[in-house]
Amino acid sequence: MPALAGISQMPYPRFLAFNAAGGLVWGTGFVLLGFLAGNSYEAVAKTVGRDIALVIALLAVATLIMLRVRKARRDLHSTAEDE
Repeated sequence: MPALAGISQMPYPRFLAFNAAGGLVWGTGFVLLGFLAGNSYEAVAKTVGRDIALVIALLAVATLIMLRVRKARRDLHSTAEDE
């Protein structure tokens, strides 16, 4: 948001203080999030891995069905136009 701070004519020392504080909060938050996620990684990976594989398989089957239905409709439509 440096452009917004500049447009609103915020003094640079004030911007620097808020920017540094925001960086510290952001960095600390993501490090803690990574630490907490790392502690439960195996359980999450096992559950999410299985669920994602199932979702991908369902999407693949749905895509194949959709493509077959579209092709059948297109063939039916072109046959009707030829007559």
